[in-house]
Amino acid sequence: MRYDTEIACASYLTLHEQKLRIKSFLIEYFGTADFFLAETGFSITAVQEETAFFEWINVGRPDRATKDLFHFKWTERERRSGHFLLKCSFLNRLEDNSRQKQFEKIVLQMKEHIQHPTSTLYITQKEKLIEVRQFHHRANGKIGYGLYPYDEDENGHWSENSGVGLWIYRKDFHLLYEGIKEVYPRKVKGFENFDDTGMNFISKSEWKVILDRWSKLVITNPSSAEFIDYVSRWVIATLEQVDEIAIEGNL
Repeated sequence: MRYDTEIACASYLTLHEQKLRIKSFLIEYFGTADFFLAETGFSITAVQEETAFFEWINVGRPDRATKDLFHFKWTERERRSGHFLLKCSFLNRLEDNSRQKQFEKIVLQMKEHIQHPTSTLYITQKEKLIEVRQFHHRANGKIGYGLYPYDEDENGHWSENSGVGLWIYRKDFHLLYEGIKEVYPRKVKGFENFDDTGMNFISKSEWKVILDRWSKLVITNPSSAEFIDYVSRWVIATLEQVDEIAIEGNL
């Protein structure tokens, strides 16, 4: 069985933002359990069982023993207009149309996420580190970045009382990096480029540049407004106590 429908996306939402909202819907639909997702520049395919994806690729329908499969494809209504039409396809193992009403309900849920995405901000504090998650879920792994207040003690060592740090997983960090990369490449020898595996010390003046860029990202990424705002407020409050914030990745 296969159902298809088309949704006209709001012109003020970028393609990246629309895809984030669809992913938010998928996480809510499948729950916190892992699910398989394949993404290209203009499409997303998601299913709870990876074998169903390859069955769909090979014969055009999920195997009869598999779960539901979603396929989303974006097309521009006019070339380079930035206005997108989203085609949504829903497939499952059934032969008849007994789930038509369920599909119609799913479409309403998708439209709701595109128009008014649910908040996906999760905050957990562990000792001196606050973990902030938005779109990350456990299937994305444990790779991420720590933001740490940096201050020196009387011996010139990193002070243990510098303050509480933030932990951001890679899935969410990529949006923050859009602002961080504004201060790179740097002129300091040996620290010209951002190091995903090492320590990156960023000064108060550089953070002002990053914060300015983040404030603009909120406009084009409204689903992440709460996330960006939380991290920005943490940076501003932290810079009242220290002059540098370091970023360290565990890649």
